[in-house]
Parts: sequence; C-alpha cells; structure tokens
Amino acid sequence: MKFWSDWVIANGLAELVGLGSVAVLGYALIYNIGDPQGVVAIFVAGAFVLLGALEGYAVGFAQSRVLRKHGITIPGWLGATVVGAVVAWAVGMIPSTIINFVQPGSSEAPPPEISQVLRLAFAAAMGVVAGPILAYFQWRTLRRQVSQGALWWLPANAVAWAFGMPIVFWGVHLVATTGSPLMAVGLASISLLLAGIVVGAVHGAVFIRILKGRASE
Repeated sequence: MKFWSDWVIANGLAELVGLGSVAVLGYALIYNIGDPQGVVAIFVAGAFVLLGALEGYAVGFAQSRVLRKHGITIPGWLGATVVGAVVAWAVGMIPSTIINFVQPGSSEAPPPEISQVLRLAFAAAMGVVAGPILAYFQWRTLRRQVSQGALWWLPANAVAWAFGMPIVFWGVHLVATTGSPLMAVGLASISLLLAGIVVGAVHGAVFIRILKGRASE
C-alpha cells in the first residue's frame, strides 16, 4: 500500500511538472508564432514532440525514485519513459498537424463546434492509444526483470490514460473559458495534478501485481 501511495503522488507531481512545462512553453511558442498553418504547423508539431521529452523525463525520474525507494531496480526505466513520451507525442500530433498543414487560409469558414461530451470521448480514445505507446518502451525494460505478467503494463496504461486524458481536456476547456489568468493557472495545475494522480492510481495498482511476480521468481 505504501508503494502504491508513493507511486500515485509521484505520478501526480510528475505530470504537474512535466505537462505543465509543456503547456507553458507551448503556449509561449504559439503566442509568438500565431496560428500554425502550412509548413509552420510541422515546425510547431516538432517543437511539441521535443517538449514531450520534458514530460517523459519528469515522469520517468519520479517513478524511478519510487522504485529505488522501495529497493526495486529496473535498468533503463528513465530513458525508456522519455522515448515513450516522445513517440506518444509524435503520434498524438499527427492529426492536428495534417489539418493545419492542409487547411486553407483564414477566410475559410471555421469548423463546426464539437460538444464537450464528444470532446471528452475523443480524449478517452486518445488515452487508449497513447497510453500503451508511452508504456511500450517501459515494458521492454520491465520484461527483462519480470518473466511473467509484464505485458499487463500495456493495457494498464491504456485504461489509466483513458481516465486521465479527459481530465486534461476538461482542464483545457476550463482554462479557455475563464477570464482570470490566476484562475487559469490554478485550474490548469489542478487538472494536471489530478490527471497524474488518476493515471498513477490505475496503472500503479497493476504495477504492484507485476512486481509481485518479479519477487516470486
């Protein structure tokens, strides 16, 4: 139980720092460049993919500290987390980059509004896809330490991010609809922290069972 609570707290703080850094730096980039269109959209997507390494490092570092605290050594975990985050961001940026690259000029009518329910459903679907991508490289290091059960790490991350990603999207919606900069920072911080806590709670419970298999070998 102590491992699980440490894992949950670590993931919450890591996403707050990691995704928070991506959000701040990404906002600064968009603010200076403007609405990314054409080739600029590709540049912006590349920048966000690189920024994704910050999230990966924050998460990998926090998780590695919890593992070491509890006497667990999984070589390469930090690097695998960084690579997984970069690849997940690259895949996640593909749809918006294609749309912005081929989108006509600003004279074109704006796209129809999407309901919040559909937006959150899309976020959950993104989590189902992005979660295992992020976890795949971790799994490759984990399976060297655990002969049985390591594969559960992939669906665990799919479920975890299916719950976590809608929280992030909801936070973005709240930030976009508030007129107070201070309130926006507070809402963003709460949503990122909560998303990390939820994600950590879900895949942390599975991770404990995987590690029990390691201990029994």
